[in-house]
Amino acid sequence: MLLRSRRRVASIPRRRSRAWPDRLAALPEEILHDILVRLPANSVLRCRAVCRSWRRLASDPAFLLDHHLRQPELALIRSYRASDAADTLPCIEALHIRAAEFRPFFGFPGQFGTHFPARASCDGLFVVGQCICNPTTRQWAPLATGPSPHAGTVVALYRHQPSREYRVLYWTRWTPDGNWSSPHAYCVLTVGTDQPRNVGYPVDSWRRGIHIFGAPVLVNGTLHLHWRERPGVRYHRILAFHTVTETFRHMSPPAAVEPRHAMQLLDMGGRLAASISKDDMTGLSIFVLQDQEHDVWTYHYQIKLPVIDNMHFQQEQGNCWAKIVSDEQDLLVSFYGHLLHCDKKGNLVANFKFDDDMPVVLPHRLKESLIQHTFFQKKKTPEDEEEKSIPVVLLEI
Repeated sequence: MLLRSRRRVASIPRRRSRAWPDRLAALPEEILHDILVRLPANSVLRCRAVCRSWRRLASDPAFLLDHHLRQPELALIRSYRASDAADTLPCIEALHIRAAEFRPFFGFPGQFGTHFPARASCDGLFVVGQCICNPTTRQWAPLATGPSPHAGTVVALYRHQPSREYRVLYWTRWTPDGNWSSPHAYCVLTVGTDQPRNVGYPVDSWRRGIHIFGAPVLVNGTLHLHWRERPGVRYHRILAFHTVTETFRHMSPPAAVEPRHAMQLLDMGGRLAASISKDDMTGLSIFVLQDQEHDVWTYHYQIKLPVIDNMHFQQEQGNCWAKIVSDEQDLLVSFYGHLLHCDKKGNLVANFKFDDDMPVVLPHRLKESLIQHTFFQKKKTPEDEEEKSIPVVLLEI
């Protein structure tokens, strides 16, 4: 009798209350915009399902651009601390510095392998192999629409402001017309086309080759590349590429940097800066470019790293690395078993422990973007690759 009564009560449909959705729908659009634009991308996608007016607002191109500009830059950390102890493949996580939390990072394993070897990034987009992809929306597309141009090494992905096109800068031994080039030819490929252009021969290293360190730093429309020659005395060098005129010029690094020092270029409030550290990695010296025309650098300040546990031993062994990962000069220090977050004064803010592992801070950062691009013909996921496989041969090292 009791069971029958329960079934009878459960079978009565509940009247759906519309008071709460009605109150939300009545919010002024400017207030709703101010709320939604501060949410992470996955929350915005959920909010689109609330009602038609929310979906219209959260899909508007102006809203998507504003949302992207407000998103924090997340440091990408590679480690082996997977949930399955038997899994020896590395995983990539996005670290939110202010929230002190790790977020999962979608790496398109079906197309690009488990390592997600990003070659370049810009505005939340990544170049991986011969594809461009957006980890936030899980979309990807080939860089070139037609036959693949000659293979080369990706240098940067950038947005050409006059045309609003995304373009890839790479160097290769082959010119776009198929001729052997000495020295290396630097070429530009507009994403979604198959016509690369030769933009010059800025580095005369046809025998030795070059090695580019970290990700290029974009300051005032110019990409700054930190590079060295592969063999011999490896002096630090800087190559500047103007993204509008697509021309090169060589720059001098700070006079204090020596070949054995570690150097990192960074953007400090719209000015090019460089951090320099010695072999022992006990601190970083920060220099700022004051006169771009004459390459005049000035000493700004120094960060002294904190010492915990076996960090001193790791410094002596050369297994300690420090990188500035934000516009506020937040510092991430990685060594065996630990990832330290320090502020610009070297004060320890957080200590993330990695058991039996050494975390690696990748050169690229993630700034989530829901902006739609024409070169993404449709949303593709790793499941789609079970039906169609794309060879990864373009622009690989």
